[in-house]
Amino acid sequence: MLERVPMFANIGQESCEALEYIAQRRQYRKNAVIINEGDETDNLYVLLSGKANAVRSDVTGRQLVVSRFQPYDCFGEMSFLDGNPRSATIITTVPCEVMVIPRRQFFTLVSDQPAIAWGIISFLLAKLRLATQQITDLAFLDVYGRLAHFLTENQNESGIIEDKLTHQEIADIIGASRETVTRIISQLKEGDFIAQRSGQFSLRRKLPYKF
Repeated sequence: MLERVPMFANIGQESCEALEYIAQRRQYRKNAVIINEGDETDNLYVLLSGKANAVRSDVTGRQLVVSRFQPYDCFGEMSFLDGNPRSATIITTVPCEVMVIPRRQFFTLVSDQPAIAWGIISFLLAKLRLATQQITDLAFLDVYGRLAHFLTENQNESGIIEDKLTHQEIADIIGASRETVTRIISQLKEGDFIAQRSGQFSLRRKLPYKF
């Protein structure tokens, strides 16, 4: 199963089987907290089924979704590697099954199979590139630009954003207020750029660079 996980895709079947042997499986309900920001835990988590978000909060309680996880995504890798407190809260958005890999047994295994470490390095570099892009978007794009980028990047081949997202959820993802997101979405609908049916957004034509 771990061969389908990007972090472990290139480490070989034997190494994947060894990791699965030391791992545990856990079930979580919708809206369950898997990790709390600031927790001093050091497991690595692999999402086998379901969806979850990594969330950061400010002192007022306002939330920002910093990552969204699909099946076979990993999370918790930073604390897993350096032992520092968790940097974000992970909350399920639907019922989830998670594979939990303990840190101590993992590093014992890596000492015998160093190829696993190279898989992690490649994975972390890919996440760093994505984080750099997200920081760039927040710095240089206005709210419309971030919304347009989100819709464009998350559409399928038919132009549909498969996740059913509320305006508040989109606002939390792109770092904006719900009111601003609602206003822009309404204008895009009026201009026949997007449509919404059964809670799903769809792009009817290419979104303009500026709006």
